[in-house]
Amino acid sequence: MCFSASASFGASAVLGVMGVVAITKARTIPQRLFASIPLLFSVQQLVEGMLWLSLKDPGLVAWQPFFTYTFLVFATMVWPVWIPLTIRLLEKDAKRKKKMNILLSVGSLVFIGIGCVLLLYRVRVIPGHHHLHYDFNFPERPTTGIVIFSLLYFAATIITPFTSGIKKMKWLGIVFGASYLFAVSFYSGFVISVWCFFAAILSFVVLWIILELRKPVRNLWSIPKGLN
Repeated sequence: MCFSASASFGASAVLGVMGVVAITKARTIPQRLFASIPLLFSVQQLVEGMLWLSLKDPGLVAWQPFFTYTFLVFATMVWPVWIPLTIRLLEKDAKRKKKMNILLSVGSLVFIGIGCVLLLYRVRVIPGHHHLHYDFNFPERPTTGIVIFSLLYFAATIITPFTSGIKKMKWLGIVFGASYLFAVSFYSGFVISVWCFFAAILSFVVLWIILELRKPVRNLWSIPKGLN
């Protein structure tokens, strides 16, 4: 999470358990890839927990850049690709897949763009008010660019679930959207870190969807046993 090292490690443990349960409940490779979302969040939270420690422990200072960039790769690059990709793999409707292909392309653009930013600009982590602020060393604040990439990120991660033919998938988009709006509204300046606080809620939704996918599809034309 974003409040302290212990909070991050605690969240990582819970998310890890949720991830393992979700993966064991999945039946197909696409389901397992989708079910791995909580496990990836677990790794992300573990890394931010280590980042918290590196800000206080002189013995871990040398590792601070590694923890910083690893967390940012997960938070800003992995999700806009992984979310639309795994949802698309679960989809069976051809028309819906075409829409998801567009959103996956958008997510890939975000992946490349953020990757270039992380390569070109140094990032400084500033702790404050029990949160972490990731400060990019831009020559001047690229407000327009930030807005554009935020919208593209929003499209890839939040809109994609609403295009799915899986009924409960929309709740994934609702949780993503609500958590993002909450972080923007109440924790401006710490959005990247605070938004991850809601990963635990997201994990329950992922497991819920996996359990729904395990249910056998009823054939309305089948004849009940005893009537044939």
